[in-house]
Amino acid sequence: MMKTVDLAIVVPTLNEEKYLPKLLSSIAAQSVQPKEIIIVDAYSADKTVQVVKSYQKLLPQLKVYQIKKYTISRQRNFGVKKTRAKNLLFLDADIEFRDAKALEKYLKKVRKNGSDLAAAVNLPNSKNWKDWSYFLIENSILYLRKSIFWPASTGRNLFFKRTVFTKIGGFDEQIAVCEDVEIVQRAFKAGARFDLLSQPRVYTSTRRLQKEGHIRHLAKMTRYFMLVKSLGYRNNPIEQNYEFGNF
Repeated sequence: MMKTVDLAIVVPTLNEEKYLPKLLSSIAAQSVQPKEIIIVDAYSADKTVQVVKSYQKLLPQLKVYQIKKYTISRQRNFGVKKTRAKNLLFLDADIEFRDAKALEKYLKKVRKNGSDLAAAVNLPNSKNWKDWSYFLIENSILYLRKSIFWPASTGRNLFFKRTVFTKIGGFDEQIAVCEDVEIVQRAFKAGARFDLLSQPRVYTSTRRLQKEGHIRHLAKMTRYFMLVKSLGYRNNPIEQNYEFGNF
């Protein structure tokens, strides 16, 4: 019998029929199984919900809910409310675990470190050297920022102890862009321990890089952070150009 761990995985979706099967298949192949898997869909126009339902026999703990599109933060918060596990793992729909012990390693690392929140290293689901160079730069920046006491993480994979997540009030639902950076910083300022994990490795699609180009995307991300620092997270003009679910 497969061991079940006290973990809830929460995944926000919008038009993810192409990528979601890889994520769900890789979760099903894990050496330990999360107690809960919650998909929160923003009324996709494609077959996202049908894909989820097709995996419910393989993953009986998998549930799907639909709420009106607003922000990813609201979808994540809604998903947490539908769970009871003591540990939370937020994943993007285009994530893939290639190591069958990835979840087991993830939980072992956060327990060993005493992490209140954490993120594993993200790598591209690609063999393109440009993709790998981009992720090398991104991961290096994240490690540098943590070392200078301005921690940040992407929302691709983000672990939280439920007690800490609840204490700080979850994601800010008014923030459409950089909500992942904001919640990490808010938790850190509240005294939570944040760790960037070298293991396990989590693989993600390069769809934004393919759509926008590597240099252009890096420049856009840099501009995002500069505007956040100068204007704050809420009512930032970059929100108007942010795309979610348009792939």
